Amino acid sequence: MTPHPHTEAGTEAAAGAEVEAAEPGSPAWWQARYAERDRRRPRQGGLTLGRITAGALELADGEGLDALTMRRLGDHLRVRHTSLYRHVASREELLIATVDHMLGEIRLPELDGDWRAGLDGGAREFRRVLAAHPAVVPLLTTGQLLGPNALRAREHALAQLLAHGWSPRSAVHVYLTVTHFVIGAAVLDSGGAARTAGQRAAMAELFTSLSPRTHPVVHRHAGLLNSLDSEAEFEFGLRTLLYGLGHLHAEEEPA
Repeated sequence: MTPHPHTEAGTEAAAGAEVEAAEPGSPAWWQARYAERDRRRPRQGGLTLGRITAGALELADGEGLDALTMRRLGDHLRVRHTSLYRHVASREELLIATVDHMLGEIRLPELDGDWRAGLDGGAREFRRVLAAHPAVVPLLTTGQLLGPNALRAREHALAQLLAHGWSPRSAVHVYLTVTHFVIGAAVLDSGGAARTAGQRAAMAELFTSLSPRTHPVVHRHAGLLNSLDSEAEFEFGLRTLLYGLGHLHAEEEPA
């Protein structure tokens, strides 16, 4: 029997169809999911999206992203994998929701401090969470971060910048610039670009072997070029960003 469109079942079915029609992770998809979440009544003791994504994050941390399938996650949670589809229609949706669950681990800094301290603390906290879940980090580049935890962080950071006199346009630029810097550094680290001491020594040896006639600067500074690890690079980059933003803020007209 087909549910009447004005019944609760009909409304839920229509909302589900709306979510399926949009590309997973797109603004339209998230908008439909928010509307569906507001309409849906949680079942007492039932499987929740939070439990699903927490289990998915555990599985990815322990076994890697390739192991994160609907069937394997069902086994991990000790439920039938078909029950997962009430909350996520596909593995693609599961991955998107898992990324946002990870972002929920970020501890947001207090709003009453200096904006530079807030950005610094927020960037380091973001990096801490990403470093704890390297298998999931590559997913940050597959779509926009528009889930509830991503929006929570976005709201917090923009509110802090606006409260300290940044213009709305500049506040958005600042937020995106720092966020993208942290994500970029984490993606490089998770992809193996973070060099071990042995790898740095091998690259220094390669640079030393280059002809000083064709590569005089690289040859001369072979050791220095690979003396910094990813932490040192992150520290320098973040410090440089905050220093430059401080000068930019001083030049801005009061908001």
